Amino acid sequence: MKFSLLEENLNPALTHVSRFVSAKAQLPILNHILFSTDSGRLKLSATNLEMGINFWVGAKIETEGSLCLPAKDITEFVSYLPTGKIDFNLSDKELLSVKSAKATSTFTTLPPSDFPVIPSLDSKTAFDFDLPVLDQSVSQVAFSAATDDTRPVLTSVLCRFSATSLTLVATDGFRLSVKDIKLVNPVELSTGNNEITLLIPAKSLMEVLKLSASSPKIKIGLTLDRHQVVFVLEDLELVSRLIEGDYPNYERIIPESSLTKIFVNKNELAQAIRLASVFARQSANIVRFSVKKTSLELSANAPQIGQNQISLDARIEGGPLDIAFNYKFISDFLAVTKGDEIVIELNEPLTPGAFRDQSDPHFLHIIMPVRLQD
Repeated sequence: MKFSLLEENLNPALTHVSRFVSAKAQLPILNHILFSTDSGRLKLSATNLEMGINFWVGAKIETEGSLCLPAKDITEFVSYLPTGKIDFNLSDKELLSVKSAKATSTFTTLPPSDFPVIPSLDSKTAFDFDLPVLDQSVSQVAFSAATDDTRPVLTSVLCRFSATSLTLVATDGFRLSVKDIKLVNPVELSTGNNEITLLIPAKSLMEVLKLSASSPKIKIGLTLDRHQVVFVLEDLELVSRLIEGDYPNYERIIPESSLTKIFVNKNELAQAIRLASVFARQSANIVRFSVKKTSLELSANAPQIGQNQISLDARIEGGPLDIAFNYKFISDFLAVTKGDEIVIELNEPLTPGAFRDQSDPHFLHIIMPVRLQD
């Protein structure tokens, strides 16, 4: 195997690919990146057995072949090289010679046959999707997914694709985000079904967004065994396992109506939450909401520090109410809203609160309250 390419092309590719190498691999090969030639380009592959990536880089290929290099070592080494051409030449003894302008090094390689197969896309299941739509939608819900594996299904985002709509749902049992989108550009589902429902790990979707550039489209499909989903961008493929199991019936916790509605300025609410957080984080993150006739009062109490109270001008529909929430959940919601006004819909102190962005009627966030201890 013999090829050459520019350091300024290889370095960012290795940086991306190395993030998918297994951090605590039981198999030594999982600490490696697979280098292989593919139709006149160099393909870099890595996997942690939950996610896998194929990344293509332009290169001058003189001799076809493949090899495996330790991910940490080759990534660090290339990052220290000056910009310019790098020559790679694999000898018969499985030693790789790496030559730059002023340095020559050798790396021991492992046989590519030991590297796990990263499954490919089944074109029969693939459809194109607007990347900006997916980007915005995922960012509005993925943060609500669970981060621990106690209930694996809660670490996923429920993704329901149809020809004309997309619904994304995420919950960790304490909060719920739902995003419904009517598609301007309908997608062509080639699976024979009117809709496809997938449970995709939230971290996999976030990785897709990190890797996506300015491409307007992304191709989404399944592997032949239907156990993994594949995202195809211009120069890369990301493969992720799907979560198996029954997703909770999230619709039953969405309030059908509300007794109290609060209309409040987003920036003022965000500032009040930040002030309250100084005290709340010393007391289980609890912030108390007291709904008055024409205002919303936020308060937090930490015996070892003191207490905080702030009053916000608000338009109130309905009666007074005292309720408490984890301030972090509200901060996360506010971070993904675009509009100037937030609507909070409440019923009783121990029933879920609905949080809405007035500028986005298709986005709903539900937060479970915290029991007040008077």
